[in-house]
Amino acid sequence: MRIVMDNSGDIPAELIEKHNIYIVPVNIMFGTEEFLSGVTMDHAAFYEKVKTVGSHNFPKTSQPTPYQFVEAYKEILAAGEKDIYTVTVSGKLSGTYASAEAARQELAGQGNFYLFDSKAGSAAIGYLALEAARMAEAGATGEEITRRLEQMRDNLIVVFVIDSLEFAVKGGRVSGLQATFANLLNIKPIMTLDDGLIVPAGKVRTFKKALNYIVDSVKEKANGRPLKLAVIHGGTPDAGASLLTQAKATLNVTETMLADMAISVAVNLGPGALGIVAVIDE
Repeated sequence: MRIVMDNSGDIPAELIEKHNIYIVPVNIMFGTEEFLSGVTMDHAAFYEKVKTVGSHNFPKTSQPTPYQFVEAYKEILAAGEKDIYTVTVSGKLSGTYASAEAARQELAGQGNFYLFDSKAGSAAIGYLALEAARMAEAGATGEEITRRLEQMRDNLIVVFVIDSLEFAVKGGRVSGLQATFANLLNIKPIMTLDDGLIVPAGKVRTFKKALNYIVDSVKEKANGRPLKLAVIHGGTPDAGASLLTQAKATLNVTETMLADMAISVAVNLGPGALGIVAVIDE
């Protein structure tokens, strides 16, 4: 069985290679310029480019098309693999799941296709895809993998801070009025994930308080239970490493990763965004 993930998800490159996970790129647009995330645009190029963008070329994302999934699936099928398991970003945030479903219907009868809506993004997708890959390697069926991923999805904890609301506003995540109010008061908005949607969780006035809020929030939700934990950051590895150190000292962590968040996620959350994605590891 081959595991497929759109690259709204985050997994360290060495684990992608180790478990042979197929990545379908998200489309990134800067005005009339188009890029494939992770293929024709990497993180360094993205953060350099956003330093000089204006209203005419502010970055936007577009989900992989059905054609992109069809081509991905055909490549996997041509290599002799008939079982394909795809984990996508939340269907409430993107049309990626719908594209994968359209591809599955087009190729019906040519293989066994399983689709799973993570109802999340970033490292949450990553941990789900990684679990699917480990289970597939151990001989699990698609149905067994789905039951396990449903359990993990129900035990996700996602908490992060947005450093600047400009990207979230233009990406449609919060209203312009909220952004103006927050910027005037120098507020750092804390966000969380609720049934596949990004929703406000709180507000603090300093970045240090934001980090404490994030860790305390995860601690409260985990209630001492073991966690697979990822720190995601928007081009700020030092801040990410600091948050990871704080989290490891405070929480019951069984597995960790530190990831520069997927470019498609950074487009909507903005440079400097920082947070924790955790799965209660029961």
